[in-house]
Amino acid sequence: MRTRWFAVLTVFAASVAVLLEPPGLAAQARGASGASFTIAVLRRDGIVIPVASYDRGRWANRWPPPGRRVDIPIRVGDSPAKWWDRGRPIATWTAWPLRGESRVIHVTSPVNLTVECQSQVGLQTDYVSSEPPAPPPMQPFPKDGLATSSDALVEPVRLLDQASPEWQAVSGIVDAQVASEEAGLLRQAHLQALVPDKARVGTAFALEVLFATAGLRPGTTVLYFEGVKRYAPEPGPPAGLLTFVTGVIRFAPGERPQVDVRATLSDGRREGLLYTMVLGALRVDDHLYWVVQRSAWGYERFEVIDLRPEGDVTVLVTEGGICQ
Repeated sequence: MRTRWFAVLTVFAASVAVLLEPPGLAAQARGASGASFTIAVLRRDGIVIPVASYDRGRWANRWPPPGRRVDIPIRVGDSPAKWWDRGRPIATWTAWPLRGESRVIHVTSPVNLTVECQSQVGLQTDYVSSEPPAPPPMQPFPKDGLATSSDALVEPVRLLDQASPEWQAVSGIVDAQVASEEAGLLRQAHLQALVPDKARVGTAFALEVLFATAGLRPGTTVLYFEGVKRYAPEPGPPAGLLTFVTGVIRFAPGERPQVDVRATLSDGRREGLLYTMVLGALRVDDHLYWVVQRSAWGYERFEVIDLRPEGDVTVLVTEGGICQ
C-alpha cells in the first residue's frame, strides 16, 4: 500500500501541477484585510447575519446568538452597541457571492427569522441574488457567500465540479489513501465481516464536493473535499453501509501534496454526518483564514479556520441554529 501511495503522489505532482494552479486565483492580486472588520454570512434572500469580528489580532462574535429573545429595532442604527465591534452599527456592507462580482449592499431593516428551529436576528439588505430563489422553509437556508464591513477583502473560492480537471486528480489521490483509513474504522466498529477486504479495496471513492482557494504562499492552492464509499445493504444495515470522507489537500508546485484525510462510518441515511461549505477566504496579518458553514440535519454553525502550515486551527465558532 505504501508503494502505491507514493506512486500516486508522484504522478499527481508531476501531471497536475498546472491543473491545480487555478488561473482565476493565481492571476488575481491578493490583498490583506484591515485591522478591524466584521464578517456576516450572506443568505440567498438578501439577509446577512454577522458571525465574526476581527480587531487587531483577536476574533470574537458579539451578535445575539440564536434562540435568544431580543427586541428588534426598527433601524439598524438603533441596535444595541453591544451587538457590534467597537459599538458601531454597520449599515453598509460589501457582498462577496461565490458566483458573481462583489458589490456594495445596504441594510434596509433588522429582521427576525427562523434558522433551523430557533429565532435569530438578521439584517435585511438590498442584495439580489443571481441564483434561483429557495423556499423559506429550506434548512439550512442557502448561503451565497459572505458580506464584510470596512476594507476586508474576501478572496475567491472555486466550487469545482466533475468537468474540472482537478476532480479526477483529487479522486485518485484520496482513493489511494482512504483504503487504509477505512480498514481501521471497520476494525474498531467490528464491521470487518460486512465489508471484506476484497470488496473494500474494489469499491471506488466517489468525490461529491470540491472547493479550491489560493494558499498561504504565492502559487499554492488549498482544496477541501467530501466524498463517500457505498456498500450494498445486504447483509449489513437496511440502508447500507457508507464511509464518509473529508479532508484538505495543500498543493505547491514542485512539492509533494500534503493530504489530510478523515473518514467516518455511517449508513445510507447519512445520519450524524457534518457537511462543510467554504464561504470565503481572507488574508489577515500573514494568516489565511477560511470562513465555513458546518451543517447537519437540523443544525448549522460557522467557523473561522486558520490554515497554518503545520495544520488547521479553528479560531472561532458561531452557532447558527438547531432543532432539538
